[in-house]
Amino acid sequence: MLKSRYFYSGSIMAVAMAMGGHAMAQQATVEEVVVTGSFIRGTPEDAALPVDVIGAEELSKRGSPTTIDLIKSLPISGPVLGDSNQFSTTAQGQVGAGTINLRGLGSLRTLVLLNGRRTTASPGAGSGGVDTNLMPAAAIGRVEVLKDGAAATYGSDAIAGVVNFITRKNFEGLDVAADYRFVDGSDGDYSASAVYGWVGENGNILLSAGYQHRSELRTTERDWANQPYLTNPSGYSVLGQPPSFLPRNGLTPTAGVQRDANCSAVGGFAGLSGTTPACYFTYVPFDNLIEDEDRFQIYAEANMDFADNLRLHVEGLYAKTDIPNILFSPSYPPTSGPNGPGSVGVFTAPVTNPGVLTALQQAGLSPGVIGATNNVSLTLFRALGAGGNPAENYGGQVGSRTYDIYRVSASLSGEIGGIGWDTAVTYSDATSDQTTTDILIDRLQRALNGFGGFNCTGTTPGQNGCQYFNPFSNGYSGNPALGLTNPGYVSANANNPELVRYLFDPQRTQNTQSLLVVDAVINGKLPWTLPGGDIGWAAGAQYRRSELQTTLGSAFQDRRINPCPVPGQQNCAVQTGPYIFLGQSTPSQLDDSIYALFAEASLPITDNINAQLAIRYEDYGGETGSTTNPKLALKWQVFEDFALRGSVGTTFRGPTPTNRSTNQVTGLSGIIAAGNNFKSVDFPGNPSIGPEKAFTYNIGAIYERNGFRAIIDYWNFKIEDQIVNVPANVIATSVAGVGNGTQFVNCANPLRGLITFNNNNSCTQGVTVGNDIARVRSELTNGPEIKASGIDFSLDYRANDVWGGTASVGVAASYYLQYKFEEFTFNGVMVSPAYEAKGFTNYDRLPGTISDWRANAYAEFGKGIHNIRADMTFVDGAIDNRAPISIQNATGVLVPITFGQKVDDYYSMDLTYRVELPWDTTLTASVFNVFDRDPSAARLELSYDPFIGNVYGRSYKLGIRKHF
Repeated sequence: MLKSRYFYSGSIMAVAMAMGGHAMAQQATVEEVVVTGSFIRGTPEDAALPVDVIGAEELSKRGSPTTIDLIKSLPISGPVLGDSNQFSTTAQGQVGAGTINLRGLGSLRTLVLLNGRRTTASPGAGSGGVDTNLMPAAAIGRVEVLKDGAAATYGSDAIAGVVNFITRKNFEGLDVAADYRFVDGSDGDYSASAVYGWVGENGNILLSAGYQHRSELRTTERDWANQPYLTNPSGYSVLGQPPSFLPRNGLTPTAGVQRDANCSAVGGFAGLSGTTPACYFTYVPFDNLIEDEDRFQIYAEANMDFADNLRLHVEGLYAKTDIPNILFSPSYPPTSGPNGPGSVGVFTAPVTNPGVLTALQQAGLSPGVIGATNNVSLTLFRALGAGGNPAENYGGQVGSRTYDIYRVSASLSGEIGGIGWDTAVTYSDATSDQTTTDILIDRLQRALNGFGGFNCTGTTPGQNGCQYFNPFSNGYSGNPALGLTNPGYVSANANNPELVRYLFDPQRTQNTQSLLVVDAVINGKLPWTLPGGDIGWAAGAQYRRSELQTTLGSAFQDRRINPCPVPGQQNCAVQTGPYIFLGQSTPSQLDDSIYALFAEASLPITDNINAQLAIRYEDYGGETGSTTNPKLALKWQVFEDFALRGSVGTTFRGPTPTNRSTNQVTGLSGIIAAGNNFKSVDFPGNPSIGPEKAFTYNIGAIYERNGFRAIIDYWNFKIEDQIVNVPANVIATSVAGVGNGTQFVNCANPLRGLITFNNNNSCTQGVTVGNDIARVRSELTNGPEIKASGIDFSLDYRANDVWGGTASVGVAASYYLQYKFEEFTFNGVMVSPAYEAKGFTNYDRLPGTISDWRANAYAEFGKGIHNIRADMTFVDGAIDNRAPISIQNATGVLVPITFGQKVDDYYSMDLTYRVELPWDTTLTASVFNVFDRDPSAARLELSYDPFIGNVYGRSYKLGIRKHF
C-alpha cells in the first residue's frame, strides 16, 4: 500500500481533508500533508496560526465557482483583479489575470503557493503577483489561507499572509466534468475538465486538464454602464470625435472655434469646455465589461516511495490565458503632437482636405469665411471616435493579451536517524505577451495633409497613392455602437480602412519572468522534553533566482531609436516618442539572487500551552541589503472546548527585478485635475529602492462544542517603507487642483517636474490649465507608513439527523477598525497628508476601495443523494473620498454631480442543488445572484466599482461530473 507520508515546505499536520465527492467515498487514509503556516507539526485552523481551509467538497456544493469568484467571496480579501476592467490603472497590464489581496494590503503582499512552494509572479506591467487564474483548477483538492504575516517562515511577500493551492492526494479513477453558465447578453461561460489518478503499491500519479471560456459581455448589454454625460461624465472625453476646430488663414483665425455640426446626432454631448464649444465623446459603448477569454491548464504529478523513508515527488504545470480581441476606444486622445507634448490644437488639416470643406459648410459658416480659410486647427480632437474604427469593422481598437506559465518541481524527502529531510528544486517561467495599438503622430499629420497611405509616393496630396484622412464626422454614417445614424454623412468623404490601418502601429511587449527556487529543510525532535511533550524543530536554507526579460515588437516603441514625434529624429526638445498617446520603453534583462536561512521550534510548554518560534534571514545583496525576521505564536487550550491563540512578529517584502529596473512602463489613468480625461502615466523603476518592513500581531479565541464552532481574531499590521508609486492623481491634484480641467495650475508647485504639459512642456502661471496635462510620471519610492487593523470572526453549526439528513449554517466576516496612511513625503515634498482609507473608495489614491465590512453566510442541507446550499456574499458600501465635482451643461451653467458619491452596499445570494445520480454521476444546478442585483453606482468610467459589484446579473449554471 502507498505510504501516506508527505513532507513539503510549509507543512503542519492535517487529517482526512476533503478531496471531492468520489474521493471521499474511498477508504479514509490518515495523511501527513500540507497545511500552511509552519514547517513542523500542528493542527489546521484551530492552531496558533489562523488558517482557513476550503476543500473541493465545499466548492462542489457551492456550484464550483471560478477561482476569481471564490477569491472575491472571501471576507478577508480586499480589491482584486479578475474582471476585464481596463479602466483600473492596476488592471491595465493584467486584464484577464487574477490576484489575491488579503486584508486589502495589496496583492504583492500576499504570497501564493502551489503545493507549498513558490511560483513566479506574472510579469505583466502593473503585475499584481501570481496569476491565480493559471492555477490547475481541476487538480486542486483544497485551498488554505494563512491570515497572518509569515515572512519568518516563507520569506518575502508574505506580509498579509499566504494562500496555498494544494492538489488532490490519493485520487483514483477518472473524473470528467463540464458546465455551462447562462449569462444574459453574452454567449455564456463554460468549462470542461478531466482528472485521472492511479494509486499503486509504492507510488501514485495524478493527471488533469482543464479548459474555461468566458464570453464577451459588451457594455451596451448593461443599461447601468452607459450613463448620460450630465449624470456621470467619467466615461466621456473632451478630446472628442466629432471634434471642435478653429478655422484659420495661416495662423490667423477666420472665425471662432466651431463644434462639428453632427455632434449630438452621433451620440456626443454638445457642451462647453470653459467658453470653448466641445463635443464630449463617450468611448464606453465601444468597450467590453468582460473580454472573450480562453484559458486552459495541464497538470501532472507523480510520487514514488523507493523505501519506507525515501520518497520522490515530481509535478509539472502548463497553463495559458488567451484574450485575442480586447477592445479599446476607436482611437486614443492625443497627448503629443508634431511639435511635442500637447492635446489642444496640436494637429491641423488644410482646406484641400475634402472633409474640412464639408465641415466648414455644415458648421453654417458664410461663403466669405470659408473662402478666407485655408486650414483648420483641430482644437478638441481625436482621430476616431463615434464612427468607430474602419480598420476594425467600425468597432473599437483591438488588442490582445496572452499569459502563460511553465512550472516544474521535484523533491526528494526522507528520514535518517529520526531526522526528516526534504530537498526540492522548483522552476517556473511566466510570459505576458501584450499588444496595444496606437496612432503614430507623423503618419496622422501626413494623412491630414493628404500624404497618407502605405503606397503614397510623390509630392502631390491626394494623388499617386496618397490619401487624405478626414477628421470630421461627415466621413462616417453613424455611431455603430449606439445604433445612431449620421444625417451629415457624405460617402465620398469616408476614410479608407486601409488608410486607417496605416495610421496605427501595434505596440507589442513581451515580458518573461522566471524563478528558480532551491529548498533544503530538516526537521525532528530534540532529545529532551518539556512538560507538554517533545520539542519539535526545523531548519533550512533557500536560494531564489529571478530573471525578467522585456522585448519590444516595434522599433517605434524603443525610445533609444525613435524618441521624437518624427521617426528617426533624435534632437526634439521634449522626447515623448512617436505615438499620440502611448509611451515608450527599452528592451531589458534583469535578475537578482536571494539567499535565506531559517529555523523554527515547537515548544509544548505544558499540556495546554504550546509556543512556536521562527526566524528567517534573507540577503538580497546590492543596495537592498538583508533582513532578519522573527515570529512567536502561542496557543493556550484554556478548557477542552475553548482556546486562546496569538502571534507576533516582523515580516517584509523585497523589491522585484521590475522595481529595481531603470526601465519604465506606461499606463492610462483618468486624471481628475484634467476633468477626468485619460492621460498617459509613466511608471519608472528605481534601482535604489529598499525593502518594506512590517510588524504584525494577531490575538484570537476558538470555541467548539457539540457541532458549534466560533472563531474570532484581532489582527494588526504596521508597514513601513512601503514600495509604492506616487499616485498620478495625487501628483496632478497637488499641482493642478480639482475641477473640470479649465482651472489654472500652480507652476511653482514642487511636484511640477513630474508632469509634462502641452506646448513643449511649458507652464505659464495664469495661463496653463488642468487640461494641459499631457502625462504624469509616477515615481517609485519607499512611501508612507500604513497602519491597518481589524477583526475576523466566523460561526458554524452542524447538526446531524435533521429530518433524516445533515444541516449546517455559518457566517464569516471581516471588519476594519482602521486603515490609515501616514503623511506621504517624496524628495522632501509632502505629496499628501495623512488620511484614513477605511470606508472610502480611494479611487485617486492608495489602496483602492476599502469597505468597512465584508462577509459571507451559508445554509446547507443534505439528505442521501441530495444536497442544497444557499450562499450569501455581502460587501459594505463606501464613500467616494474625491471632492464633489460640477460640470457645465449645454449652456455653460455648472451642474453638481451626485452620482456615486456613496457607493451602496452590494450583496448576492446563490443557490445550488446537487444530486448524486446512478452510474457515479453528479448533477449540479445553480442560480447565481438570485435577486438580480445590479452593481452599485460609482463615478467611474463604467459607472460601477469593480471591486464591490458584479457585472453578470442573475445567471444560471448547470454542471455534470462523471466518475469512472
